[in-house]
Amino acid sequence: MRVVLLCGLPAAGKTTSAARLHAHAGGTLIRSCDVFAALGISVAGWVERTRGFAAGAGAYEALRDRAYVEMARRLEAALQAPPGPVIVDAAHVERAKREAVYEVCLRRGARPAILWCRCDDEAEIARRLERRRGRESEPEHEASDVSVVRHLAGLWEDPRADRLPGGAPVEIVTHDTRHGRVDLAAGTAPDLVRLVRDALDVRAPAGTA
Repeated sequence: MRVVLLCGLPAAGKTTSAARLHAHAGGTLIRSCDVFAALGISVAGWVERTRGFAAGAGAYEALRDRAYVEMARRLEAALQAPPGPVIVDAAHVERAKREAVYEVCLRRGARPAILWCRCDDEAEIARRLERRRGRESEPEHEASDVSVVRHLAGLWEDPRADRLPGGAPVEIVTHDTRHGRVDLAAGTAPDLVRLVRDALDVRAPAGTA
């Protein structure tokens, strides 16, 4: 079974990309925003409480860790369900959180891959965040303040250095959501190329299946 974990900073286009993958391929969609809501974690509330993560961010991180544990539990349950891809939509900015997904996949015989959503245009990120303002009660729009982006950027660990248990590199597809382009690492499996190409309606680079 294929597992696609989204990674990237807020407003990079992860949730939109995950929804398109799920709509195209079916399977199971696990969204961090839904897990946060189920656990009563309000990102907007924590932005205010920590003054933009300037103080007291440790308590927020402890709650965020709980959310990732719950996502891993949901992933494990989904991998025991009928066949179909499992899409895990979360920031996954720290390597340890991605490695937790790889470990679940190893136990269940699933094949993990990363869809790294990027938007390197700061002005565009600001526009996307502004469009979320006033809609923070909607789970998918919970991160509407630039301080959330900055906080997670400070935790960022490049996924290109990730290795699966056993030492093999992780399949990574990079999705430039600002320009609608994808970049696939060498050796990306044809099924993943087709899934990304067809679901996101982007052209795969020349020479890919």
